[in-house]
Amino acid sequence: MPDPVRVFVCYKKMLSRRDGERIVEQKNTEAEIFQYSLSVNGRGKYEAWVDTAKLAAGMKWETEIYHQILISDVLVVLVGPGTSESEWVRREIALANAFRVSVVPVGFDLTEEQMLEETKALSIDDSQWIVTRNIKLNRGAALLAELGDDLARAAMETRKNQRATLDDLLRRRSPAREKAPDNQKAKSFEIDAQQERVALHIASGDISKIRNVDVIVNSENDYMQMARFFESHTVSSLLRRRGARMKDGRYQDAIQQELDWQLREWGRPVRASEVFPTSAGGPDSELARVSKARVILHVAAVQAVDSESRVIPYTHPQQIEASVRNTLSTLADLNRVAGVFSPPGSDQRDEQERLAASGGGQLRSIVFPLFGTGQGGAEASAVIGPMVDALVEFLSDSDNHATAQVLQDVYISAYAREDCDLVIAALEQRFSA
Repeated sequence: MPDPVRVFVCYKKMLSRRDGERIVEQKNTEAEIFQYSLSVNGRGKYEAWVDTAKLAAGMKWETEIYHQILISDVLVVLVGPGTSESEWVRREIALANAFRVSVVPVGFDLTEEQMLEETKALSIDDSQWIVTRNIKLNRGAALLAELGDDLARAAMETRKNQRATLDDLLRRRSPAREKAPDNQKAKSFEIDAQQERVALHIASGDISKIRNVDVIVNSENDYMQMARFFESHTVSSLLRRRGARMKDGRYQDAIQQELDWQLREWGRPVRASEVFPTSAGGPDSELARVSKARVILHVAAVQAVDSESRVIPYTHPQQIEASVRNTLSTLADLNRVAGVFSPPGSDQRDEQERLAASGGGQLRSIVFPLFGTGQGGAEASAVIGPMVDALVEFLSDSDNHATAQVLQDVYISAYAREDCDLVIAALEQRFSA
């Protein structure tokens, strides 16, 4: 008999239902019914996992959930009323995408229109989904008849994708990736944006060598905690270190302190693709003096897994596109206030007000990383398409004409030679079509 299909059941534990003018919350019992139906009616074909059913008291449940997703063949998202409001559902979907585990959304107690709204909010509306009435104790056979083929196909797709990922990881680890030569304009293209021309450049090699770009985009984790100073191999650490400053004989961790100020009314973790601005550390930081950078835009592009001390990139194309759109929207917001946004009374704010008063407050250039391809380990080939799609779409939208008028240069930074070559080839194909 073939190995059973391992199914991770992802769900929101409390569902919100409207009863007239009231919002009523009740426990989600469908997950346990779903697991029972697969176990009893599946005749050994399925092995379903639900956290409340199998986690023993005292177990490190967060680590166990990550482990169970990693070894699953399919992640079934049970979508009921208000499921898209669950941060844990979003995190489990993000992990499944990172681990190349196929996602199958199954709706209940929803109309098809409501199901579409929920799946869009969860960024899984491009997955094959159904709305069922068979998650009931006496309807297990009907539920499997409805879902069996989808689960089998999803499991096959997971195994194929994970084999490809493993092969790619092995290929990437040996030999070591070669650094590209430092060239701020290794290749340039033009984005046609509503009769405006925005230059798009590939900046190869070390991002720290880039000069005279107003805005640097930092691919940050969802806790908005920058990498420590001694982690010199990360861009986050580089920016934090070069944005630090001495004032009155005292050391200031200027960028992280300002980032914490920007998040003073936010909870953490933040949602995927959220963007928070800081200065480049103030007028006397190395980033400002040497690189001539003025602003850092910190994007939640990777998910921090506390229990495993690592990060996982958000790899879904919609999340990558959202990261670009939100970054450009934040840039537009900053330009509307002439680049004045740092904490009142700070040296950073004083410098921003000085520039605004002299007419130099507008931000005209920006450099993006290839989201998640550094410590996160995402593939440049999977990232560049959604990034450029979002860039072109945003700048071509008439609602964003003011941004297209101000923005002159967009850079995409590619550290490794193979990534640089791949990105240039992809853009040559895109812009020659």
